[in-house]
Amino acid sequence: MILNMAIHTVTAVPLNKWYDKARDLYREGIAFRKSGQHEAARERFAAAIKADSAFTAAYSALGDIYFERKSYADALFCCRKAQQLGAANMSRQIGLSYYYLRQYENALEALQQALQEEPGNKMVPYQLAQLYAQLGNYRESIHYYQEDLLLDSTHIAAWYELGMMWFNVTEPAKAVQAFEKAAALGCRQDAVFLFNTGAAWLQLEETEKGIACLLKAQELQPDDEQVGFNLAQAFYGKGDFEAAISQWEKLLHLQPTNAFAMFMLGKSYMGKGEMEKGIALCDKATATGTIR
Repeated sequence: MILNMAIHTVTAVPLNKWYDKARDLYREGIAFRKSGQHEAARERFAAAIKADSAFTAAYSALGDIYFERKSYADALFCCRKAQQLGAANMSRQIGLSYYYLRQYENALEALQQALQEEPGNKMVPYQLAQLYAQLGNYRESIHYYQEDLLLDSTHIAAWYELGMMWFNVTEPAKAVQAFEKAAALGCRQDAVFLFNTGAAWLQLEETEKGIACLLKAQELQPDDEQVGFNLAQAFYGKGDFEAAISQWEKLLHLQPTNAFAMFMLGKSYMGKGEMEKGIALCDKATATGTIR
């Protein structure tokens, strides 16, 4: 009994010193990180792991540092190690690291796991929605935007991006509703927002509302070719040939070789009653061989 006690006493001293060293390094890392000294923090966390290879919190903290630095492969390694050692709620960071490494299937799997780990975190379904949107799976994207909005009905970005998804699946009425909700919550109505809203109104055949939005977009971004094209089409479609001519001419100024715009400019002149000028423009556009 005395011998055994002596052995335990001797071996316990270095073990405690090793344990305390790792914790001291970790605490120093936390302090450095709070003061904005991220490289010093990284060094301390790495040293803590070297002193204790099973130091879960140090792996997690080091993973955060690497993620902030956009060193996603290193972040992934540390976060997965922390998760293996029992750290909670690591799947979201793991999923985002996979995403930035363009390993999308792994990212989806990890973010799905994050839903179970953090059921009240709106950012998890939001990031899943964005990932599905990027992969072109708009219906799944819509589902997760809706899940996000169940957690936070005032999430402006989610409403706006949900509108884009509804537009992509040709549900313009739902797109407009989402855009209007985003606007009511304070979404910045820049040229892109106004263009998307206007395009949705045009799909609904609400021509005047669509044109009103597009004209506001054009005021903010006069040389936007997409805005000008949609305005020209909308004015031509409603029979406002004077306004259509103005828009086609603006577009041709930006795209002098656009034979379609030249042809439609000719059609607009013909609609206005200037047949000779219109026919000449149409013939010139047709002669390029790109108009059928």
